[in-house]
Amino acid sequence: MSNFISIKGAKTNNLKNISIKFPKHKITVVTGVSGSGKSSLVFETLAAESQRLLNETYSSYIQQLLPHYQQPTVDSIENLPVSIVISQKKIGGNARSTVGTLTDIYSSLRLLYSRMATPSIGYSMIYSFNNPQGMCETCKGLGEIKRIDINKLIDFDKSLNDGAIDFPTFQPGGWRLTRYTESGNFDNDKKLKNYTQVELDLLLNDTGSSPKKPTKNWPKTSTYIGIIPRITKSFIEKDDKNITLNYIVY
Repeated sequence: MSNFISIKGAKTNNLKNISIKFPKHKITVVTGVSGSGKSSLVFETLAAESQRLLNETYSSYIQQLLPHYQQPTVDSIENLPVSIVISQKKIGGNARSTVGTLTDIYSSLRLLYSRMATPSIGYSMIYSFNNPQGMCETCKGLGEIKRIDINKLIDFDKSLNDGAIDFPTFQPGGWRLTRYTESGNFDNDKKLKNYTQVELDLLLNDTGSSPKKPTKNWPKTSTYIGIIPRITKSFIEKDDKNITLNYIVY
């Protein structure tokens, strides 16, 4: 029956003379408790034999360069096609890793667009989302835009001294909070809901300025930066998921 992969008498590891048929062209799930022999059956019997038989089709020289697979302990396996084994291990990567970069089809797509796109923007490297010339100017090639949910970050019913900024190191006693309480820009005991729009914009959005009347504890060479730009640069752009998860809206 060519529509089935037939395994008879599998004894790999802790398999007890298992005989089973897998239907082709269908999704089959093998389930069971830990130690029941799932991996022994699927990976170390079926997949291992498939890879071993495939390797035998190559020349002796090529076989020396390929992984070596032992013949599994099994009476017979019939109608076995070439198998593709996907590792169960977690794939390493970063925020810029995609299915395309993992499979390397990404490089082929860039080459295709560089030759066939109309209009063309240049060589294939320009079509990379990691290249400043080709990446989206808004998301910087990440494919998503992360913004801070200000209502989760800020408690407007509190002052800076009371812990209005609900974020690690920005709370009372945190060293980042001193960049605001020692700047001289704010009344540290004033509730944020009573700030003027100018004060609120300075607290949240300022992209870089020198405080006019800082306290003596203010570092002389420091530049004042608003909360949102500071968190964005220090955490979001570094893809610190553990820190920013509860404060981000996509």
